[in-house]
Amino acid sequence: MAAPSGSGDGGDVQVWRASLRQPTERLAELSAHLSADERERAARFRFPEHGNRFIAGRGLLRELLAAYLDRPAAALRFAQGRHGKPVLTGAEAGAGLCFNLSHSEDGVLYAVARRAVGADLECHGRSVRYEAIIDRICTSGELACFQAQPAERRREAFFGCWTRKEAIAKALGGGLASGLRTLEVCFAKDGRPEGRLRLRDAEGREWSVLSLPLEPGWSGALAGAGAEWRWRGRRLPDAGDGTS
Repeated sequence: MAAPSGSGDGGDVQVWRASLRQPTERLAELSAHLSADERERAARFRFPEHGNRFIAGRGLLRELLAAYLDRPAAALRFAQGRHGKPVLTGAEAGAGLCFNLSHSEDGVLYAVARRAVGADLECHGRSVRYEAIIDRICTSGELACFQAQPAERRREAFFGCWTRKEAIAKALGGGLASGLRTLEVCFAKDGRPEGRLRLRDAEGREWSVLSLPLEPGWSGALAGAGAEWRWRGRRLPDAGDGTS
């Protein structure tokens, strides 16, 4: 993979989509990038399909970050930051490159920037009882807006809200521990959650979150430190198609 354009621009967040459904030959290539611990983790999945998704997701991440850093994919080392968020360690720890990833079914989303970022991707086809979840993740104002939605829009509205909550929580670095019910990021006055929303954390630092324009059946969101950053979206080439 060639070095991604704009990889040195601190004002941009680059967003990459990819498929975790990779052919056998490609999975072998991606597996070769992994550390021994990562390959052992892939082997522990109960279902081979889930193990293959892990190999694809982590192998593609390695290839992507290697292109930014001009390093071999297999040479990269990762550690778990607070709340399990992966970070680069070793020689690349000081490169200032931040990243986050999210996968759902066969889809994966990567966000790469030189600022703290969080991303979330959700497939609407997954089985979820959103009625039993929404009141646990929304503020009282958000919940009132959600309940005012027409019944036919509630499932889509749930995923739109959930992805925004997850993205900003991951950017903050606390995951679910950030307290999703304290983060008011969904449902503007028009009832739609898509626009960019700004907020400040307990230390007064500014953050922002927005919904990504994805194809029907998917929801995604992106969050980052500050409010003036731009984002650019691209798709990693599928095996053998030569496109991006």
